[in-house]
Amino acid sequence: MKTKIFLAFIAVILTALLSNFIFQWLIMKDFDSYVGSVKKDQFYWVLASVEGSYSDGKWDKDSLSESIHWAMMLGLNVKVLDNSGKEVISSHEVMGSLSESMKQRMAEHFHIHAHETDGKFTDYPLYIKDKRIGTFLSMPFQKQELKEKESIFKKRTRNFILVSFLIAGGGSLLIAFLLSRYLSKPIMNLKKAAEKISKGDFTPRTDINSHDEVGELSGTFNKMAESLQREEKLRKHLLSNIAHELRTPLTILKTHAEAIGDGIMDKGKGLENIRSEIDRLIKLVKGIEDITAAEASFFTKGQEAEINLKDFLSGIGNDMLPAFREKGLDITIVNSSGLTISTDVEKLERVIRNILSNSLKFTEKGGVSIEHGKDAKTFFIEIKDTGKGIPEKELPLIFNRFYRGESGTEGLGLGLAIVKELVDIMGGRIEVRSKVNKGTLFRLYFGIQAGTKIN
Repeated sequence: MKTKIFLAFIAVILTALLSNFIFQWLIMKDFDSYVGSVKKDQFYWVLASVEGSYSDGKWDKDSLSESIHWAMMLGLNVKVLDNSGKEVISSHEVMGSLSESMKQRMAEHFHIHAHETDGKFTDYPLYIKDKRIGTFLSMPFQKQELKEKESIFKKRTRNFILVSFLIAGGGSLLIAFLLSRYLSKPIMNLKKAAEKISKGDFTPRTDINSHDEVGELSGTFNKMAESLQREEKLRKHLLSNIAHELRTPLTILKTHAEAIGDGIMDKGKGLENIRSEIDRLIKLVKGIEDITAAEASFFTKGQEAEINLKDFLSGIGNDMLPAFREKGLDITIVNSSGLTISTDVEKLERVIRNILSNSLKFTEKGGVSIEHGKDAKTFFIEIKDTGKGIPEKELPLIFNRFYRGESGTEGLGLGLAIVKELVDIMGGRIEVRSKVNKGTLFRLYFGIQAGTKIN
């Protein structure tokens, strides 16, 4: 991973440097083209000025001298010949007519007296109204130290490019190396943590140092590790509890069977005890099946559907009412207003039924009331019974699997554990308030952000 990131940075750096060289070459090319175009325009301006110095079949020496003077100022050594090839005027001739100060200034920039064989004239025909009037000869003045200056300029340019390449390239390589290590570090930490988890160690966590995709991945990994660690603890706890729950009835079954076989216990009574323990085992297996089915639903996204909450709660209440009436209890729907929501109906129904079953188990008189309502962001379902209540010290433990309280009441202690885990999966929360011998209140909250729509 680190090597790939580093190579990617190198590729980007090389592409940027190549683009820089191409851009520099194009700029210099355009600049040379611009300079050449300007010189060409200046040259044709001089050429036009020279042609304008000819009229009535003869040359105007004053005007021609001024044109040649401007050509010299532009760095051109020129001559003008007539049609017979005779020299009309030249730069040397015009130079002689200049003042001493002007001569000195121009001599500082050009080899004014350099022999003409040092360069080659280029000839251009002169026309007026399609009639040739002579020839214009031109070549650049030989500038002093021109070759030395050009050599120094090219050398400095090469050195500048080389030094800038070394600085930019070396710095970029260093930055690429450091960035590749920095960017790959969280990935490497994730890899090491994943390797430990694959070996059964669920304790590793990764640091979240950013809020980008890698940070989100680290957060997701930590949640996954926490979930795996929690599930591993629950699995061990479940196996331990199942073993404990099975040991007692199996021991009793074995003891009673041996007692009947030895003639110590009456056969009728012994079979009755065995039947009772078998019923207890059946309940235990049923409880294990319930928790297995519940856990399967934890990891399955149920289909959401719109329901009328009052009708939904009334339907569950009517289904369970016969069981309550059998104990002389009643179920009351307190809120009569309609509330339409969109939720995972299967999970919500399992939650409500488990709470009502728990209330039925611990309520001897009165009954259960069910209320629902909403505010700006959430809706709630409140189930209140008039049962035995829960001691304050036991309230934090009632959602643990197989917890049945210090009183050792009947049941497997799985119902409320399933309720809590389902509520968490649905993105809600549950609150419990209880007083001994006065009853217990369960309130469920589900928010709009959890996928609920309130109309």
